[in-house]
Amino acid sequence: MKDGILKAISADGRVRAVIATTTQAVEVARQKHGLSYTATAALGRAMTAGLLLARIVLRDGQVTLKFNGNGPLGRVFVDASPRGTVRGYVDNPQVELPLNSLGNFDVGTAIGKTGYLHVTVDHGFGRPSSSTVELASGEVGEDVNRYLVNSDQAGSIVVVGAHLAKSGVEAAGGLIVQLLPDHTEETICQIENNITTFGSFTFLMRRGMSLENILKRILSGFEIRTLTDEEPISFYCKCSSERFVEALKILSKSDLISMAEEDGQAEGRCHFCNEYYYVGKDRLLDLAGQRSI
Repeated sequence: MKDGILKAISADGRVRAVIATTTQAVEVARQKHGLSYTATAALGRAMTAGLLLARIVLRDGQVTLKFNGNGPLGRVFVDASPRGTVRGYVDNPQVELPLNSLGNFDVGTAIGKTGYLHVTVDHGFGRPSSSTVELASGEVGEDVNRYLVNSDQAGSIVVVGAHLAKSGVEAAGGLIVQLLPDHTEETICQIENNITTFGSFTFLMRRGMSLENILKRILSGFEIRTLTDEEPISFYCKCSSERFVEALKILSKSDLISMAEEDGQAEGRCHFCNEYYYVGKDRLLDLAGQRSI
């Protein structure tokens, strides 16, 4: 199944949902950063959550999630756009933990149960808006749900997951169901019962079910109308050698000359995609020659 995302609403106006598969994008992140199993599960959930949020709150721009907990992974950082692009990293990609009591990756302990989730929404114009909530558990889905409840003052259900094998990421994805003003307590119970009955999101993915069919399973009992066609998702980083050169231009003339003479080059690494960029001695001296100070 190719990575994709779509939006839907129930015919009775009680719920709306956005659902995504992110397997290939998470696998690219795993390979680029050399992630452990636990780190892959954590970053995979965060990348999926970022993509889902971006489709809910934006027409253009980007959403940034920063999980800053007291766990050994350090920060988990994700950028996502409503165009289906996402990138991310963790501070300590090699951290590995035993499975938790349920036999799942212990993402909560890896991120930390104490700390904060910082969410920045940038519409591409004006000043970005930022919100901070305390971590609910470090399990990503619960933390993003807390953010939605605090920001929208409305109920929601957030499900994100990643299934890994020795060969890599076998399935990753998730959904956010938002409860609209006409919902009832019965609405919430029905959706939660469906999730319990039909199994995890990644279980349904591994059975080869399409996004629309997974959504209809999880929202069984509701008449679902899709609002968009399934749109593609990809790991994409906007870094480039040109951007690295532009960053060097803020250095002073003396710093550029010193770097050229002492190191023979400038080296930079993008945190988001682990790509390295190099600028040689002659180019550094050329940049220095363009500076007056």
